[in-house]
Amino acid sequence: MSQHELPDELQGRKMSAAAFASNWKTVLAVDAGVGLAIVLVGVAVTLWVAAWIGSPIIGAGALYVLLVGRRALQWRYLRREAGLHD
Repeated sequence: MSQHELPDELQGRKMSAAAFASNWKTVLAVDAGVGLAIVLVGVAVTLWVAAWIGSPIIGAGALYVLLVGRRALQWRYLRREAGLHD
């Protein structure tokens, strides 16, 4: 298996090329930062406008961060299966 070839069980699977990039942790950190920014916007809206508007924004940002965490686990698994260890 060459350096850029995936194991047979990973061939044909739909996956992000970013999962196999050398800066994959940075990609996920920036993505989580986007979610945290959404949470902060929701907090600001809650404080200065109305809680019923800000609360769903906070919830959406928190959900986004949780999904980034799920993606991190998936990418770590894919990298391990491909023989890429960090």
